[in-house]
Amino acid sequence: MTDGAARALEGVRVLEVGSDLAASWCARLLAGFGADVVRVDLVTDTAEPHAASGDHAAGIAARARRLHADAGKRSVRIDARQARDRERLRRLQEAADLVVTAAVGAEAQTLGVEPREFAARCPGVPLVAITPFGVTGLRAGEAATDPTLMAMAGWMSVQGASDGPPVGAGGDYVAHLSGAAGALGAVAALLVAEAGGGGQLVEVRAIDVALGSTMFDATGYAGTGRLRPRRTTEPGQSWAVFATADGHVSVSSSAARAWVSLWAVVFGEQAVGDRLARDGQPSDAEDLERLAALIATREKRELMELAQLLGHLVGEVASLYDVLELPQLTQRDWFVDIPTCERGDRLVLRAAGAPVRIPHLPWAGGGVAPAPGAHDDAVDAEWQDGSRPAPTATPALLTAASLPFAGLRVVDLTAGWAGPYTTQLLADLGAEVVKVESVGRTDWVRTARRFFTGPDDVVEHLWETSPMFNGVNEGKLGVTLDLTDAECRGILLRLVESADVLVENFTPRVMRNLGLTDEVLRAARHDLVIVSMPGMGREGPWSDFRATALVTEAVAGVTSRCGYPDGVPQVVAQQHADPNAGLVGAFATALALRHRMLTGQGGCIEVAQLEALVTHVGAELLATQLLGAVPPRRGSGVLGAQPSGCFAAAGDDEWIVLSAMDDAEWVALAGILGGAAPAWTDAEARAAHAEEVTAWAAARCAERDAAATAAELRAAGVPAARVASAADVLSDPLLADAFHVVEREWVGSWPYPSSPLRLSRTPCAPRTAAPTLGQHNARVLGGLLGVSAEALDAWEEKGLIGNRPRSL
Repeated sequence: MTDGAARALEGVRVLEVGSDLAASWCARLLAGFGADVVRVDLVTDTAEPHAASGDHAAGIAARARRLHADAGKRSVRIDARQARDRERLRRLQEAADLVVTAAVGAEAQTLGVEPREFAARCPGVPLVAITPFGVTGLRAGEAATDPTLMAMAGWMSVQGASDGPPVGAGGDYVAHLSGAAGALGAVAALLVAEAGGGGQLVEVRAIDVALGSTMFDATGYAGTGRLRPRRTTEPGQSWAVFATADGHVSVSSSAARAWVSLWAVVFGEQAVGDRLARDGQPSDAEDLERLAALIATREKRELMELAQLLGHLVGEVASLYDVLELPQLTQRDWFVDIPTCERGDRLVLRAAGAPVRIPHLPWAGGGVAPAPGAHDDAVDAEWQDGSRPAPTATPALLTAASLPFAGLRVVDLTAGWAGPYTTQLLADLGAEVVKVESVGRTDWVRTARRFFTGPDDVVEHLWETSPMFNGVNEGKLGVTLDLTDAECRGILLRLVESADVLVENFTPRVMRNLGLTDEVLRAARHDLVIVSMPGMGREGPWSDFRATALVTEAVAGVTSRCGYPDGVPQVVAQQHADPNAGLVGAFATALALRHRMLTGQGGCIEVAQLEALVTHVGAELLATQLLGAVPPRRGSGVLGAQPSGCFAAAGDDEWIVLSAMDDAEWVALAGILGGAAPAWTDAEARAAHAEEVTAWAAARCAERDAAATAAELRAAGVPAARVASAADVLSDPLLADAFHVVEREWVGSWPYPSSPLRLSRTPCAPRTAAPTLGQHNARVLGGLLGVSAEALDAWEEKGLIGNRPRSL
């Protein structure tokens, strides 16, 4: 942290109680930006699963997770079985500004965070509840893991080989996404409370977050009627992973068919041979075989850097060891050092840095995870002495009944998924978002319908029929301006004069080349919040790399973690780097807007999507250093659980994902499936006979209906799910309230994922249809900015604005 710099959440007290990784990550994000976060560690007689089983790797993973998710917090120890401790816990809740929890049902009652009772006792304190399925409803209280949520939400149905089992994405990605959503909701609710609107329940359901990350599938299926197949590297895909001399690279479909502009330059025309005649054509099996043979002769870093220099989307598949030494991260001083002790030896570990950079509100990254109860006396003295000063200022633009960002205007220059998702979330919270495109260069996902239907798909107004564009641009106004034209740039700057936020996700050179530098933008509006979302970062040796999720996930180490434990890396089919950057961008914008409301100061935010994503493997980076080796891939399993994985069920391509996390869950699982050896009741025995336990689970599941068995297991407290397709997701009545149906010109009525935030007092604004190209030119350019109808007609005739792309 810069000496003397402001802290975004300085003075804000956050109590974290009844938490899992998602809630812990939410609280970690708040702590990183200055909040005084106190974690409640509960006294319990139940050992952690890894401790009971004696699984060393699982124990290291649990320790690494704590170092990762709890750094910068303080800890108090509470025995919720004792009335005196329960009363102490309630006093801490009443002294907090925010409470974050994962508790639901009886546990929430015991811990004082049952929403209705909490609201009556702490009417001014927002309660952020991050749970798998919500605090009410038929599934409230059901257990879940990241793999079971991925299975239920449709992630796994498209992950894995076409002739093999589905496989999980390989990390705690839904938990991290849910934590980021919780942090955004926490700041939004804090703004309302500080304006006198009181506390409220902020619900983040992890299943909603997982479903919102399936734009390629649930929304794609709704719009095209086509399901993506489960596959790894096969012809016709938009991506592939190829082996190199020293590892692997991810290669986009556009790069794979660039025989003239890429591969002939890298390998020579003689080596490419007759493939030159195939330039630009969709790859067939022979193309991929030839390309694989060529790529296998070179090293991954060299290939990535050459391809990027030539303007193509190729990324090295970095191992966790590679990530710790990535030049783009080390030269930007991104990592932080944290001290720890391992078996009596003092160590300094390299830990993940800030998920987002806000120079005037810097991240505090060097804190250590507290020992349970390390701050009992200090927290009791500080939080309960009654001498806390009243807040010195409140947000000036809000009323008690307002949505958090009501009255604010956002200029949206983004394209793809990550940037548009940031601005969509801001629209959910009340902002007016004006999306700016060009008829010469529209948002590239306007033609993403062809991801499903192929390059030869011909429909009327193709650019209006993309499920993905229509799904991440709801609630916005849409205008067209050719920003290569000086007059149009002048109009943009007039729009900026009336705006509060500008968001862009170009590579850094684009805004410079357009003359739209931070200085120019701030001259138009001195207190503007500028959000830049480059793939790799604004500076650094790879800053000008082109980066979609394909590249970002490869370089961040995520691709290396995805796939079968004994197989090759796989691209994460859902490409969650995009929604992650979107959530982090919206959270950072909320922090900067709160600071602006309090001080009148704008500022610049840099969401380097690579840095935001590496935090998702932060615990595994620490575990790698503690173990002295890269941990094995998880596949569809959960460390420390036995059995755990994806098992074939009765029927064609039917699968169950399940995990027995502790002895109680094992007893329930064994009782339902039947036939388990009596000796396996003990966790240590199950770990010692892991292969036999897994074989037993596989044999039992193979005889059973996937959906019915998963439901029975969840009802008994065991995390389980059938692997659902996008069609299954949209037909599941228990998931229906995670979607909303919107009618839009050219496509009709389709279901789209709803906001991941559910705020009880200030509900998110209803999402309206994504704008058609240039739909609001007259309203914004004419009505708001005063451009005459004659001028608009002249601009349209010159091709500077319009409602049809120049080309597809």
